[in-house]
Amino acid sequence: MKLRHLVVSVGIACVPRLASAGGLFLPGAGAVSMSRAGAAVASSDDGEALVLNPAGIAKAHGNTITISAAMIEYAMTFQRRGSYDAVPGQDYAYAGAPFAAVRNDARPPLGIGRFQPLPVVAFLTDLGGRLGNLHLGIGLYAPSGYPFRDMCTELPEGCQKYVFNRDTTAPPGTRYDIMKQEAAITLPSIAAAYRVRGDLDVGVRLSAGQARIKSTTALWATLQANYEEDIAKDGVFSLDAKDNFVFGAGLGVAFRPSPHLEIGASYSSELDIHSKGTSTSVLGPQAGLPPLPVTIGPTPDDRALCAKGGTSALQNVCVDFALPMTAQLGASYKFLDAAGGITGDVELDLGWENWGKSCAPADFASGTCTSPGDYRVVADSSAFLAGQPFMDLKQSVVKHGLRDSYSVRVGGSYHVAVGARPEHGPATEVILRGGVGYDTAAASQGWLRADLDGAARTTLTVGAAYRTRRFELDAGGGVILEGSPSNPNVGGGAQPCNPTEAAPTCSTGDHQGPDPINPLQSADRQVENPVAQGDYKAHYVMLMLGVTTWF
Repeated sequence: MKLRHLVVSVGIACVPRLASAGGLFLPGAGAVSMSRAGAAVASSDDGEALVLNPAGIAKAHGNTITISAAMIEYAMTFQRRGSYDAVPGQDYAYAGAPFAAVRNDARPPLGIGRFQPLPVVAFLTDLGGRLGNLHLGIGLYAPSGYPFRDMCTELPEGCQKYVFNRDTTAPPGTRYDIMKQEAAITLPSIAAAYRVRGDLDVGVRLSAGQARIKSTTALWATLQANYEEDIAKDGVFSLDAKDNFVFGAGLGVAFRPSPHLEIGASYSSELDIHSKGTSTSVLGPQAGLPPLPVTIGPTPDDRALCAKGGTSALQNVCVDFALPMTAQLGASYKFLDAAGGITGDVELDLGWENWGKSCAPADFASGTCTSPGDYRVVADSSAFLAGQPFMDLKQSVVKHGLRDSYSVRVGGSYHVAVGARPEHGPATEVILRGGVGYDTAAASQGWLRADLDGAARTTLTVGAAYRTRRFELDAGGGVILEGSPSNPNVGGGAQPCNPTEAAPTCSTGDHQGPDPINPLQSADRQVENPVAQGDYKAHYVMLMLGVTTWF
């Protein structure tokens, strides 16, 4: 009866809360694994195993509760190369000046200042041996990342009060990439692990959660190319969309060929997100078909692709994207004392993330295939002229130019006994942890963007724990360094490419880097106007806290 009440209590604690996901994945899940730079796929044996390797659940004895969280901040600045173009007929004070540097100053809605907590809550049980070698787990986690962006806090009006005819303050250099963004995925999960034999465990995890994304960006809003990037010809597009059923699965195995060596492997499926919601569009004074007044309203219901019933204030929108499948392989070498107790370990993990997945054009356009690198955005919106719809907005593709990424992580622990070892049971001890990791860049050359972090990264972490017979307190911290990665000038010239009506392309090859989205044009007719030529500086700061108890 007590066990039933405990399961119900943990289930209530796992009611979905907003937690971030996005960007590219950060190492580990919770205070223990993150303080080892994520090197824990073989060694995990507490609630974090629900996320890292469900086979590790079989190593837990009795009942285990883990409550852990990482607090993450992402500091990023972008300096676009080149200068603001002069606009014929407009006297913008910033014309000819270098692009203003932009920095991310996001304040997550449920965060503490710039820090966003990422929770891991899990309950594991061996059911008192009533089902033999079967162990079960239930919990909640969020894929670790920092998708929050706010590139407009230094503007007097901010992103939401964009003034199209501003003639004193320069618009942000990332406005065609991202101005403001929030994203969240929560994944309530159940898991089971089975000890096939003394040296072999297998496990499975099933997750069904919710995703939500909000974003604000500037678009080109004329039938003609806005090469001079006149803000009066911009439109500002904001969306708020949600997918109430995001399904994922994970598989894991743990093999112990000797008491000192453990090998672990895990796989997590792709998370396909098909979100629906509402959008708003605000046009600049020269957008549409000047001097004819153009407004944006809902697409008639017989042509709506997302949902019927849009209004002039809120149109319906669909956003399809994915988080990639991942795989990890790790080996942990354990140092044991004369009694067989662990005094420390060193683990090496290798990882793969399938960011480079692509879809067949027809499958992508229909929404039956999702991609981690290309986002499909469909707005049930039409351009109205004199109160009558004359053109439906086109399906847009937000490209990120991603490729598969790979990682290597090395982490470990050192156990120091506190006081005399008891005659029975484990000793009270302090555990010191640390780790280092490296991830290759997921963004192809020239495709670094502000809305999604695709740079190569180096992870450095430390941590400590106080463990007694009944509980463990964990704490840690770390940084993820990215240095100053740059997007080269498209076309390879000494000066950044700046297309004009007379010279509309940068090179004869494929586009390199993102261009402004123009929903009045089909995606395959998007003109080239690279907006991400420039230099980034970025790093993460992580603080971790957690507690685990056994009974």
